Amino acid sequence: MLRPFLRPLIALALAASTVGAQTSRPDPLHQSGENVTISLLTMGTGKQVWEMFGHNAILIHDNVTGADTVFNWGVFDFKQPNFIPRFLQGRMLYAMGGDSIQWIHLVYRYLNRYVNAQELNLSASEKDSVLKQIQWYARPENVNYRYDYFYDNCSTRVRDIIDNAVHGQMKAQATALTGTTYRWHALRLMQGNFPLAVGVDIGLGRPSDRELTKWTEMFLPRKLHDFAAGLQIKDSTGASRPLVASERTLVTTTRAPEAAGPPTWWLWFLGAGLLMAAFFTWLSVSGKRRTASFAFTTFAVVAGILGLLLTLLWTVTDHVSAHANENLLLFNPLWLVLAFPLSSSMWKGRPSLLAERLAMTVAALAAVGLLMHIIRMSAQNNLALIFLMLPPALAISFATRRRSLNAIAP
Repeated sequence: MLRPFLRPLIALALAASTVGAQTSRPDPLHQSGENVTISLLTMGTGKQVWEMFGHNAILIHDNVTGADTVFNWGVFDFKQPNFIPRFLQGRMLYAMGGDSIQWIHLVYRYLNRYVNAQELNLSASEKDSVLKQIQWYARPENVNYRYDYFYDNCSTRVRDIIDNAVHGQMKAQATALTGTTYRWHALRLMQGNFPLAVGVDIGLGRPSDRELTKWTEMFLPRKLHDFAAGLQIKDSTGASRPLVASERTLVTTTRAPEAAGPPTWWLWFLGAGLLMAAFFTWLSVSGKRRTASFAFTTFAVVAGILGLLLTLLWTVTDHVSAHANENLLLFNPLWLVLAFPLSSSMWKGRPSLLAERLAMTVAALAAVGLLMHIIRMSAQNNLALIFLMLPPALAISFATRRRSLNAIAP
């Protein structure tokens, strides 16, 4: 969630973790909890893909030396070994990094992204817990972790550190359902980039449609900020206090606020699907064989390639949220198999039993997707995509069937 070429300072975190380091002043992680102030930093969204969900970090202010150090879990490097294979397999490594607060001011002003600081109302022992956890993460063997955009990211790491420090009180109060899902939030935050949002909607499977609790919704930095702002915690005597003592804005932005909800695409997708179906039907009866061949084949190849990608995401990668994807009923590798006999049949104006049967099969699979919604068997929010794909699939099936009927007509 931070620009990789602006985040090369991980050495600061490693240096801070070196046990037995001899310095004239304690480093932030080895200072006593009673001598530090700890704040939760929340950064707004940005334009790049890795900035769209926001970011957060932990600010440690040393009350003895006046030093400010920011620790975060959003560092990645395009040059890391096997970066592309790891990314494709869902095994990309992120790391903990450390920066000065001055660097944070500089970077986020440049990026035009806001930074809010919530000073946490923690006891000395709770601050010690935060420091010890960061020390553990800063060890060379722990500094890297396998990143997951929903389940294990820069926000969930910070959330867990704070929750551990307050003995699980955050998680215990975050069990309520939110009415939102991972897909809901992904489309909400990505809708400004239409091709990316549509691709994500196609690629996400059933796991992304499970309703979130307030706890799991804190995979988003802003949701962690909002929940912490209203949280009351108890000390050992049972006395309650707010988790957040105060809040201030470190960097302002001129960006528009986050969208309140995801886009409503179903009507647009239905219109696009019907238009494609009407066009395909017209081609099948107009005698424009070469145009029909090109249009039908292009559609089949695109749908087939997407189906192949969805199959690979489910079967050979660790992108858990892309598994069990009902969109395979709409985009599946059978479209690629259909493309060849379909192209030949349309080009030559001759019937093809293989093309007819394959076209009927892919249309039937798309219809099954709609039926699953009608009888409430579907576990995935993909109705808009069904409206996009089912009408043209039926039109192509009609075209191949018409060729066969014409061929046997007396």
